[in-house]
Formats: sequence, structure tokens, C-alpha cells
Amino acid sequence: MARDMVALMNSLGLTNFHVAGHDRGARTAHRLALDHAQSVLSLTLMDIVPTEHLLTHMTTEIAKAYYHWLFLAQPYPFPETMITHDPDAYFERCLLGFGKASLSDFDPDLLTEYRAAWRDPDCIRAMCHDYRAAIEIDWGDDRDDLHRSITCPTLVLYGKDGAMAHLLDVPATWADRLSNMKHAAIDGGHFFPDQSPNATTSVLLDFLTSN
Repeated sequence: MARDMVALMNSLGLTNFHVAGHDRGARTAHRLALDHAQSVLSLTLMDIVPTEHLLTHMTTEIAKAYYHWLFLAQPYPFPETMITHDPDAYFERCLLGFGKASLSDFDPDLLTEYRAAWRDPDCIRAMCHDYRAAIEIDWGDDRDDLHRSITCPTLVLYGKDGAMAHLLDVPATWADRLSNMKHAAIDGGHFFPDQSPNATTSVLLDFLTSN
């Protein structure tokens, strides 16, 4: 996915660019900055801890809060079958389950698009494959790269009321992986960009304009 993003930007005539991602997009952004450092002007990672850290240091509390990492990674078609029974119930629980959030925090038009996507069996399968790949591929790649540090300016944002903020010191998990890091906690849970869009935009723009 990181290679896809670089190819897309190059097709637009851009060889250097700022990269920002949330959740799975932030994991792709992290890999992009590792493997294509010459292309990345700055990196913004929103509400994640490193994949390697999360899986290597999995605790009971983390597993309970982020059970979906283990559920979605089960072999096909077990999780797909369970989710397809009632995709709205499952994925709405995902939206609300990682910190203080309610459905009213999300734009109604956006929720309509979400529901159309997550009711698609091919989309559900792709989501599960992403989590399978996190354990079967990404974890090993990240272990192999523990000696590498990202040197571009990096901003780590996370939800002040999110599960990760309650369970871990989010900036500390990145300290030995990012040599030029700033960080900030934003009001809200995992989906703080939806809950606090103005605050998120303000912090992000300040960071981008200074780099």
C-alpha cells in the first residue's frame, strides 16, 4: 500500500510530499516513511502505536480493548461470516468502542458511505485481509526494521479519551523510532478527527506550515 501511494503521487508529478494518516492509513504512512524516506517531507501519525509494539507487548487489557486485531486476523471465512450476519451492528460498535464517541459525532453523509462500504462482502474480506497481513507480514517487517529511525519531522496525534491513551504512553512508544517527533493529545477518542475537526485541523496545519 505504501508503494501504491508513492506511485500515485509520482503519477501526479509529485516526488516529495507530506504524509498524514489515521489508523490503518497511519500504518501505511509509517511504512512509506521507512521505505521511501526520500519522498516524505513530513509524517503525521494519528492514534496509533507501532504495529510491532502493539503485537509484541500485547496485554490482557490491550487485547480486550483491541480484540478486533485478533478476531479479524482469523482464517477466512470465519470473521467474514460472523460480520456479514449484521455488518451495521459490528462496524458501528467499532466506531463507538475505542473511546468516547457517539454516532452523532460522525457526519450523516459519511455514515451513509461507511454503511454502503461495510455491507459489501468484498470490502469486509479486504478489511480482514489487512489485519491478517498485519500479523503475518507487517509484524515481521517491523521487527526487522527496529534498528531504523525515521528522521523527517513527525507529528504524533492521539485521542485524549481513546483506549490507547488510557492503556499506553503513546508518544513513548514512538520515541526510539522517530528522531524528530512532536506530539499532541486531541479531545475525543480514536476518531478524534471527527469529534474535534477544528482542533485537529489547527494542530495539523501549524505542523505542516512549519515544515
